[in-house]
Amino acid sequence: MTRTSRRTRLATAAVLAPLAFGLVACGDDDSDDTTTTSSSSSSTEGGTTATLEGDVETAAQTALAEVDGTVFSVDGDPQGWDVTIVTSDGVENDLELAPDAASVTRGPDADTNEDADDTAEIERLLGVAVDYAAAMEAALGEVDGTVTGVELSEDGGTAVWEVQLDEDTPDEVTVEIDAESGDVLRTEQGD
Repeated sequence: MTRTSRRTRLATAAVLAPLAFGLVACGDDDSDDTTTTSSSSSSTEGGTTATLEGDVETAAQTALAEVDGTVFSVDGDPQGWDVTIVTSDGVENDLELAPDAASVTRGPDADTNEDADDTAEIERLLGVAVDYAAAMEAALGEVDGTVTGVELSEDGGTAVWEVQLDEDTPDEVTVEIDAESGDVLRTEQGD
């Protein structure tokens, strides 16, 4: 063999090997279509996860039917929805919901805060004027998309709703809403 042909083969192998591995990793999408779109189970026989079918509003309402309080966060992923509800006495309750957001799969798991700073922050956040639904409405007035999560927190002493739209897609946007006035504070593309 000549050096040119060996180099050519090595260069070709270096280019084709990652492509071949990428194709193998993609697998056969057709065989699991019926199991990955199920909304009643978070995992399937092949270890793949169900498709997230519910929405933030349904998840919040399902969690509120279990625990009377204030929605502090709703976050979805293919395994289901994670919701945090804080009761009027400051107890955080975490719930996990099915991918369709219609049923609780775990919780509520109550967490009484022992830290005085956290307790004070929760008390301030419990009294905000803008709830998760109004925050979502304000964000959708600013940006087109699908709300995939909301979270209430403090940012520099200001109560803020972070509204995620189209999370984990190229169109991902986070809109920060002032939790007292409902004004849009900031819009950020991507992560």
